[in-house]
Amino acid sequence: MSSAPALSADPLWWDDAGAPESPGDGPLPEETEVLIVGAGLTGLSAARELALAGRGALALDSGAPGIGASSRNGGMLGGGHRLSAAQLTERFGEETATRMLREAHVDSAAYALSLIEEEGIACDLQRTGRFRGFHDPLLAVPAAKEIARLRDRIGLDAHILPRAEQQAHVSSKIYYGGAVYPRHVMLNPAKYHRGLLAAARRAGAQVEGGAAVTGLTRDGRGWVAQTARGRVRAQEVLMATNGYTPAFAAALRRRIIPVPSFIIATEKLGPNRVRALFPTGACVVETRDRHCYFRPSPDGARIVFGGRAAMTPISARAAVRALSRLMAEVFPQLGPVAITHSWRGFTGFTFDYLPSVGRIDGVWHAMGYSGSGNAMAPWLGRQAARGILGEDPGAFAAARFQPKWWNRGRVAAQVPWFMPAVDAGFRGRDAMRRFRGR
Repeated sequence: MSSAPALSADPLWWDDAGAPESPGDGPLPEETEVLIVGAGLTGLSAARELALAGRGALALDSGAPGIGASSRNGGMLGGGHRLSAAQLTERFGEETATRMLREAHVDSAAYALSLIEEEGIACDLQRTGRFRGFHDPLLAVPAAKEIARLRDRIGLDAHILPRAEQQAHVSSKIYYGGAVYPRHVMLNPAKYHRGLLAAARRAGAQVEGGAAVTGLTRDGRGWVAQTARGRVRAQEVLMATNGYTPAFAAALRRRIIPVPSFIIATEKLGPNRVRALFPTGACVVETRDRHCYFRPSPDGARIVFGGRAAMTPISARAAVRALSRLMAEVFPQLGPVAITHSWRGFTGFTFDYLPSVGRIDGVWHAMGYSGSGNAMAPWLGRQAARGILGEDPGAFAAARFQPKWWNRGRVAAQVPWFMPAVDAGFRGRDAMRRFRGR
């Protein structure tokens, strides 16, 4: 009798891409034109854009570049955000709302894909499309109306799929139809980040890991950063830390909500068995607040399944138990399967679900992607760089990015104190929708 496979706490993606590395521990340059705090997708995109424009750019990461969410996410890339066209129009007016919608749904994904093509990034890109399953039977009509508005307003390529036809994309009866986004893609996020890291360095940017920034003070018209490897003077500073924003950046930390997302990967099930569950090979997301998202692995032999197993850090094995239960709800025909990988990363949400780019107290920022980081992070990194260069940083500079005075203190790791209550609320709402579905 064979024993169960060992459980790895590293992302499945690292098996093929390798774990992020942080070579070198020598002194940092004493001065740079632009200091970027964070060397994930946001920071690297900004560094590349600045270097191509002839500006000195130094991106520093507390760990190995890419060790955070950039190499730990579910590997789906597409557009979208969580506010409707009507809500955005009411808050920002017709013109700004339309620009936001276009950047979120079209421009960001197009830019990310152009980076992959222009820089020759080999990241297991698969143009599969994405299915968004409705967990509530009352969602189909308003979703159809919203897609029609977005199709007319910004040319969004999407359509509604009724419940009778959803088996074409996902072999599950848990959903009440859904929306199909044909232009969304899948990739290996660790390879994606590694390729962008190489591109930033080719452009002339300096990227260093193991150089945590621990403090930032004004120095005349510039800044002095205290780091684990010495002091660095900079004319401008960009915070590109999203769900990993450090304590010294208190103004930003009160505006961002780090939300843990957990992912598991099954043992190799074989391409035929996986294809039976994902007939078109498309990745899948859903509307419930637990927000499960899942896809075939790049080789088509495993299932990669993610979601909010908890709102606070839990052990890898606890995440396996929670996500395995959710996976069984979606695919009861799958039966018991072994799990080989269980990992987590932190996404960054804002209180109004809108990403933000701009300046607060003289420091630039780009963050708050609310789960759409593979597209929005490179895009807003570029937009922040454009702002630093004196150009228009785009529509999301108008986002209010409001703080909450009570968003202070953490219960564990980066997680705010109020997240357990949020978790309970999400579970309650999901339970009500399940009851309504019955």
